[in-house]
Parts: sequence; C-alpha cells; structure tokens
Amino acid sequence: MKIRMNNANVQSQVISLLRLPLVFFVLLIHSNFYGVSEAWNAFWGDATISSNATLPTVGAFIDFLSNTIALLANPFFFFISGLLFFREGTFSRHFYLRKLQSRVFTLLIPYLLWNLIYLFGLSLVEAMKPGWTATIDKPIQDFNLTDWLLAFWDISLIGHQGGKATPVAIQFWFIRDLMVITLCSPVIYLLLSRLSKLRKEIPILLFMALLYASKWVDNVPGISFQGFLFFSFGAYFGVSKQCVATTMRPLLWVGMFFAIFAHQVGSLNLMYAGLIIFIIGMTTRFVDYRLQQNKTTDVIPHFLSDASFFIFAYHTLFLGALLWLFKTNLLVPHTATEAIAIYLFSPILMLFLGAGIHALLHRLCPRFLSILTGGR
Repeated sequence: MKIRMNNANVQSQVISLLRLPLVFFVLLIHSNFYGVSEAWNAFWGDATISSNATLPTVGAFIDFLSNTIALLANPFFFFISGLLFFREGTFSRHFYLRKLQSRVFTLLIPYLLWNLIYLFGLSLVEAMKPGWTATIDKPIQDFNLTDWLLAFWDISLIGHQGGKATPVAIQFWFIRDLMVITLCSPVIYLLLSRLSKLRKEIPILLFMALLYASKWVDNVPGISFQGFLFFSFGAYFGVSKQCVATTMRPLLWVGMFFAIFAHQVGSLNLMYAGLIIFIIGMTTRFVDYRLQQNKTTDVIPHFLSDASFFIFAYHTLFLGALLWLFKTNLLVPHTATEAIAIYLFSPILMLFLGAGIHALLHRLCPRFLSILTGGR
C-alpha cells in the first residue's frame, strides 16, 4: 500500500530538507578566496593548452560555483521566508502584529546579539594586535556613536571605506533586509491578494518581467529588490492557498530548462526562479518516493539540520581565522588540486565545526543557544 502524507506535511518536509544544503551554499559563497593573497590570485590566470585554446581555470570553476550557483541560497531563503510568513493565507491587523512580535524573537534579537559578538571578537583581536583591523578599516576603539550604529547596518559607511554594505556580521545582511521586508508585508499582501484573483498567466508574466528588469536595479542597504521579489514569489503561494510542493512537482524539468535559458540571456534572477522550481520539484519527488517506500529515517542527521541557523550565524568568525592563515602565508595552495581541495574542504569544515559547537552549547547552555538562534 502506498502511504502519502497531506500536502502541508510534504511541503514542510521539503523545506526542512532544503535548509541545510542552502546554508552550505552560503558557506560556499564565502569560500571564494580570490584577492586574499597572491598565491590564491594565481589560480585565476589563463590555463593555456595551445596557441589558440584555453582551459577553464581553477578560479573560473570557483567563481562559477561561489558567485553563480551558490548565490541561489539568497533568493531561495527569501522565497521560503515569504512562503512561511503567509502560509495561513490570511492577513489582518492582529496577524501582522503577531508576526512582528514573533520576528522580534526569531530575527531582531539574534541579529543584534550576533553583531555584538562579532564586534566583541574584533575588539579582542585588535587588543592583541594593535593597529590590526578586519572587515572594517577603522579600529573599534576609535568608533564614535555613528560608527557603532553603522556597524549594525552598513559598515561601508564607517570611515567612508566603501565595500560591501553589510552589518559587521556580513552574512546578516539577509536578516536585515528580511526584517525590512517583513515590515512591508501589508503592502505585499494587498498586491498579491489582487493578483491572485487574476488569471494565473498575469502574475507569472509580471514576475518574470520584474525579475528580468532587476538586473538594472541597484539595491539600497536594507532594501533588496531581489529579496522583495523572491519573498513575494513565495508569499504568492500562501496568499493564493496553493501548496508549493504540489504545484512545482510536475514542473521539475520545465524549471531546469527555463534556468538554462535564463542563464544564456544573462538574467541570474530568472535563472534562480527556474532553479527554485526545479529543486522543489525534485525534492518533492524524493519525499514522495520515501513515503511510498515507508522510509522513516532522517535523510540529514538531526545534529546537522538542527544547527543550520547557528552554522549560518557563526561561520564568518571561523572564516576570519582561515583568511588570516592565507594572508600570512601559513597556509598556501601550491597546485590546482590543493586549491580545489581547500576550497571544497573549507565549507565542510565550517559545517561540522559549527554543528559540534551547537551541540556543545545545547548541552551546556540551551536557553542562551535558543536566544542566539531565535528558537530554531
């Protein structure tokens, strides 16, 4: 006898399975070590095999994985956030206030605490090595009130250093932008509720047009156009009361071919939309297959899946130590094989080390860990 769960449970399983792989993609993004040292930059040179032909370099391979494929994690997480935010399919003043109250615990408090932890860590290192700075080109001891506030929003404005417009815990730009989008959820619901009453082709075509146009839109710190689009993409399924797993399951290969086409026309956001459809469709089929086979064992061990948010939050602390090894030439890749091995091993090490620290904190101080991870 084939056993099938209801659509809501299948959708929940699909999202649960995807969280850790998407966090691994985030680790992979930050494992691109181009610009760290001359030893690393050498792998971005041409690999000539004849006078008229070249092979893709190690650097090209790393750029493709870290700067193209792995960047799927950002729109995918926005998509999941929108889907979960509106999963009830309704909206009211009470609903909005309840969601905001919930996000204070799940987003705002971890956001503030982790940025404080990163600032504390940087100040410790600066105390041990006077004159040394990382991430911010200004010693923390010289911060004024404006600098302290900017450290929680946009470090590129501290000392007008430029660079990435992120908080001091750089990966938390996603949480920052997600909080802003959450505040704008009434407007998103109003627009989506009206679109959901139209023919299905109209929202699809509008979404595709906006995704294509997004390549000409510059983001403002705290306001991610990509984030708004993919959050709304996920929210649409909640507002229109559609099960995303059921909807995307038959569109598996449509999504893949669309992603390939979008990549060819140079629209990464359209490609990510296609990949989201493909991956959710593929994962749904995998979940269905396991249900049919009556398999109940966890695909991903609990000690890894439970630590997903902690791994996301802590990993650039470890990455800072790794970058220091590269910059001081204590760890130098000499061959292409060594470079690829370090590149692939780094996120794996960050993953398992983070899961280990999470397990230790869960044993020693579970309440503090719960606050750090927003109850996840």
